[in-house]
Amino acid sequence: MDEKLEKNITLKDENDKLMIDHSYDGIKELDNRPPPWLMWLFYITVMWSALYFGYYHWFWQEEVAPQDSEYLAELKAADIKVADLKASNPEKYNFDETKIALLNTPADLDAGKALYAAKGCLACHGALGEGNAVGPNLTDEAWLNGSTANDVFKVIKHGNTAKGMMAYKDQMSNEEIVKLTSWILVSLKGSNPPNAKAPQGN
Repeated sequence: MDEKLEKNITLKDENDKLMIDHSYDGIKELDNRPPPWLMWLFYITVMWSALYFGYYHWFWQEEVAPQDSEYLAELKAADIKVADLKASNPEKYNFDETKIALLNTPADLDAGKALYAAKGCLACHGALGEGNAVGPNLTDEAWLNGSTANDVFKVIKHGNTAKGMMAYKDQMSNEEIVKLTSWILVSLKGSNPPNAKAPQGN
């Protein structure tokens, strides 16, 4: 018998033994075993997962902290960093914007007046706070965003984009904004300058 033919017959017999009852569009599936190296890899991963689960979920070691303990430790470390940051710059990080106290000394008011000019406030509110086509009058009793020290400080620092007021938090410190707020409320408000804009707001 031809050697090639004999080899094909032998291969067909082996395939017939391996054949399982799966056929899709004439394509049949052979019941071949996976190679040994792949099976060993599978067994190793199963054993590793069992050891991992047992060690990290049942048999905690003192030197291995659970995830919740690590999380709490990181929170504690972050709190320490925040406390150090606040201690290093209390003016910035411990400042309470809801408790603004107006300044009345001539030096502070003069500093506020200088800031009013230096930061270009007069471009929108006028040189005397009388207001113009852009900004409201700062000298009357009607205010769009509130007239308390806290209100004025907040609108200067954080702005009001809906009304065209830019934020100055990146241009002035809290102390400077307090001085500017003080000058507006102590010196400008109620000053009745000429050509004042009509009242707006409450």
